[in-house]
Amino acid sequence: MSKNWMNSLSLSQRLYLPLVFFVVVLFLVFQTLGSYKYIESEKQNLVNRINILATGIGTNLTAAIQFDDPLTANEILSAFCADPMITSVSVMRDAKMVFAKYQNQKQPSVMPTESEKEIAERKGYIFSHNHLFMVVPVVFEEEELARLKVVVSLAALEEIKTSQLEVSMYLLAALVLLSFFVIHRLRHWMISPIRQLNDAMINVIHFNQTDTIKQTSDAKDEINALIDCFNTMIVKLNQRESKIKHTISQLENEKAFADDVISTVQHALVVVDRNGRIILANESCASLFPYSVPAMKSRNFCKVINPIEFEAFEQKLQLVLEERAQFNHELIKAEGVKGTSIYQVVSQPLPHKQQILFALEDVTEKSQAERQQQLAAKIFENSNEAILLLDNCGHIEMVNRAFCRLIGLKRANVIGKYYRSVLTETDSLPMKKEILMALSLHQQWQGECAIYNQQRQVSIPLQLKVSQIIDSETRDSQIVVLASDISSVKEAQRLAHIAQHDTLTHLPNREFLHRYLIEKLSMPRLETMAVLFIDLDGFKFVNDSYGHEIGDQVLQIVAKKLMMSVRQNDIVTRLAGDEFVAVLNPVKTRESILNIGNRIINNISQPINIKGHMIHVGASIGCYYIESNDVTGIDSVLHCADMAMYQSKMQGKGRITEFNRIDNFEF
Repeated sequence: MSKNWMNSLSLSQRLYLPLVFFVVVLFLVFQTLGSYKYIESEKQNLVNRINILATGIGTNLTAAIQFDDPLTANEILSAFCADPMITSVSVMRDAKMVFAKYQNQKQPSVMPTESEKEIAERKGYIFSHNHLFMVVPVVFEEEELARLKVVVSLAALEEIKTSQLEVSMYLLAALVLLSFFVIHRLRHWMISPIRQLNDAMINVIHFNQTDTIKQTSDAKDEINALIDCFNTMIVKLNQRESKIKHTISQLENEKAFADDVISTVQHALVVVDRNGRIILANESCASLFPYSVPAMKSRNFCKVINPIEFEAFEQKLQLVLEERAQFNHELIKAEGVKGTSIYQVVSQPLPHKQQILFALEDVTEKSQAERQQQLAAKIFENSNEAILLLDNCGHIEMVNRAFCRLIGLKRANVIGKYYRSVLTETDSLPMKKEILMALSLHQQWQGECAIYNQQRQVSIPLQLKVSQIIDSETRDSQIVVLASDISSVKEAQRLAHIAQHDTLTHLPNREFLHRYLIEKLSMPRLETMAVLFIDLDGFKFVNDSYGHEIGDQVLQIVAKKLMMSVRQNDIVTRLAGDEFVAVLNPVKTRESILNIGNRIINNISQPINIKGHMIHVGASIGCYYIESNDVTGIDSVLHCADMAMYQSKMQGKGRITEFNRIDNFEF
């Protein structure tokens, strides 16, 4: 196209255009360099002048800063008004606190951008479009006390630039006029003889004439040679034009096909040059990055992705751009449109274009699902609870290590087996119908059972939690069984029962009685309780006459009679020997307590037949009422009931005596 354009020019234009262009370019280059050096010199002079002024005033500020006197500092800063170019000066003792400030009232306040602040802090100054921002430290005895942040207007500098431009334009105009004068003389000397040939060429070009120009003479001068070249050029241009049109049409078809393929690919495709700038991006990129496809072009690829580990990714990207490494399905964490995202990146060099093709896929959800699956697998495998997964037919699909340890079998001997075939020695495993009914109603079941450990050959008590999981799509169901070994709990319960119960009668003992009374007396109460101290009459005669074995049997029978004589909420305990204590709670009326006491006396007085011996024993009872406001201690309560019991024995036995008689009404 440039040759065609040159061919369309007249010979005179070809003559003077290069000359004018050369003269203008040469003038512009030298004038630009001169103006640039002059402006740079003015800028440096301005920086040095402001630096000297600020350093001097900063020296005067040291005392005000050391004595924390902002008023004096403001007065000292007013010296900057001597320079009308200074817009504002701020004294900063730290990054955020302004200690003192000078503001030129004739000029508006201007603040630098964050990037300008960083460069000014590092270099000491930075030029923006309209202002100079400087940072001058205030130093006293080699210690930095504060910093002066100076904002200087560049209006005077702009005036210098304008005057330089005006002078340059005047000089350029004079130079152009001089050039046209020279060209005019050259045209007069050289161009006129070939004007006819020029007109003929124009007619051929503008009217699309395909005939070649006929030479009017046989001369072998430059004009005839020019005509021959022109004819040859026309032929070749027509041929080239045809080829170019055919090639362009083919390329457009191929490009349209490639664009359709790239736009339909779901992965984000990005072509990057050797400098890391994006050359091409498909439509899928807009769903990953906070930029439109046109806005991505010419942007830095690393900044568009915005990886969390920016420096590490930038270093790896540089190696890829230099073809010393590749991204091979690597996972990159980045801040994307939807927050923190994970991209899978693949790179492929395009050697003919000196470019790199990147394919990116958002695998955030997939990666999170994989991590959750791995976490669930670790939790499942390392859980202290035994976990068993069954299909809807009861066959074992999965077990964890805790379950294998619990039953004493290896995992390979369990998977795929029917659950009852693995738990064959289980005596107390709940019936299948009971569990299935609970699962159908509530999707869960909870209870206790014992399982047999074949390796240790022991029965282990378990707390079972059975849940049913139903797939929302396929409606297939699975059963999850969580089993916890409660051997230690059962053993603690057994030891606690032994510690608080009498081994002969299986009644609660003195320790249980003390704990029970402590618990009841420590809580706020509205009801009255009754403590019955029961002592057997004639039991020593039974032991002496029939022996301790029969005496023990008598005590066991008496214990059962006592339990039958009291109410469901009452308790009966054995203190020692033939002494028992019953705690009746609550007490509604005095008559109800006396009735229970008389029932105890009557039941115990019934003859007992043991091995053909008719044995008679009786009971004397002492009663103490613990009212709601009673603060008597436990030992005192038992002592009072014991004294009332001895009173019953002194009065003839077989009776109940009240230590503290209460009024006969409902509490």
